[in-house]
Amino acid sequence: MTGSGTDSAAVVGQRVHALRTAKGLTQRQLAEPRYTAAYVSSVEAGRRTPSTDALAHFAERLGVSRQQLATGRSEALGVHLLQTLAETGLRAPLDPAGARVAYLELAAEPEVAADAHAGLGRLALAAGDLAAAAEHFAEAERAGAGLPAHRRAAAVAGRAACVRRQGDPRYAAYLLTRAVDELHAAGLPDPAALLALHAHLAVCLGQAEEWAEAAGAAQVALALAGAWAEQVAAGHVTVGRTLLELGDSRGAETALRQAIEAQHRAELRVELAWCHRARGRRLLEQGDPAQAEADLSVAAAALPAAVAELAQTYRLLGRPAEARRALVGADDTPDVERIRGLLAADAADLEAAERHLRAAVDGHRRAGAGPQLATVVLELADLLDAQERAEEVTHLLHIGLSDVEQIAGERAMAGTEATPHR
Repeated sequence: MTGSGTDSAAVVGQRVHALRTAKGLTQRQLAEPRYTAAYVSSVEAGRRTPSTDALAHFAERLGVSRQQLATGRSEALGVHLLQTLAETGLRAPLDPAGARVAYLELAAEPEVAADAHAGLGRLALAAGDLAAAAEHFAEAERAGAGLPAHRRAAAVAGRAACVRRQGDPRYAAYLLTRAVDELHAAGLPDPAALLALHAHLAVCLGQAEEWAEAAGAAQVALALAGAWAEQVAAGHVTVGRTLLELGDSRGAETALRQAIEAQHRAELRVELAWCHRARGRRLLEQGDPAQAEADLSVAAAALPAAVAELAQTYRLLGRPAEARRALVGADDTPDVERIRGLLAADAADLEAAERHLRAAVDGHRRAGAGPQLATVVLELADLLDAQERAEEVTHLLHIGLSDVEQIAGERAMAGTEATPHR
């Protein structure tokens, strides 16, 4: 079989010949009015590969589906495989081992091989096995090489997730942006595919500290995201199963593909939380904490990293008690220590404010987070200056800003040493 799943010209020709003679048709009767008997003869002899249009014409005259004429496999079989794929996706969160076995069996079927390998990749990602996940997503891309762009989006999103988790969010963002551009260029702006690509893109850009761009990707993803994705997926599977039992293969295929797309949306919880975080941060930067609150509340429920941003939102809205409650039980990250320090300063507890802000400075310095370090150094300097500790302020600014310059230089050096092409 070829990469697109169609049998060789010789095999297709033999199949056309067998079906034509079984129908009692001459080559001319099969060919007319769009083709010639000579063309049919060359196809049956395996000398010519019929075009997509020719396959559709011959299939209609022979009373079979184009897929059956091209592959020898009935349309109903393809729909049954889709049903199995969709049902496997539904049970994957509860039974990953059983889902893995089912996906491995489905990976041997050309019609669903790309989707099955993508499913195996997602299972490996959930288990933290990046090497296995990357291998499965690469296999999904190979199996789907002949598929339309929107059918390959899940594999690209998975590959990008692997690259991001391996520490290269910018290259992952490049892969995702290229896939989005390909969808639009091909005239295939499939909502499910665009949702997955933009949601992952928001995560990559957020981790790369490119929050304005992350917010843009997040806005697209959140506009495309549907609510209650698990229930939607289950409903589509039920519809597909019923239609299949009633003999409506085409309707069943549509429902089952919608089920698979809904499952993919359900698997994007963390990515969509990042989308809310990116949009919320952008609103904070634009001085709109009131609008940021809704997004950051959603983000903080799934992402510990967003808790500090939600607390800062409450602080800016003049709700310090809620800000403190948001930080209860939070890890002592540099961002959390910074907000604790600012809340203490607001409450005139200068000793606690200094303690927390110094902890934030040390944490950002160790993490090599230059922009964040600069922000906290200036906030700590303001606190010390208000207490007329000028000598300490001078020392802090000298050391702190030197550290910021060193971090920026190290990052610039790392960027020049990075491999520009993959």
